[in-house]
Amino acid sequence: MSEDRFKALKSEPAGSLEFWENDNPKCPHCGYVCDISDNEWWRMYEEGEHEAECPSCDKEFLVETRVSFSFSTDRQDDD
Repeated sequence: MSEDRFKALKSEPAGSLEFWENDNPKCPHCGYVCDISDNEWWRMYEEGEHEAECPSCDKEFLVETRVSFSFSTDRQDDD
């Protein structure tokens, strides 16, 4: 295996926290932030684990998607 495998993940000062619960997946190899609105990344919106390939370094990695919904009914008209 290559020494640069997951290099960005291993070298981040804050550890894996920089790669956890972000708005877009961050490549654990090179640190590139992958915009899910690009390419065929729309499938990342589905909850679960997804295989991805970084558009910057072309290496594969796993992305876990967690979905959360919130509903509010706190504002109601008095009519």
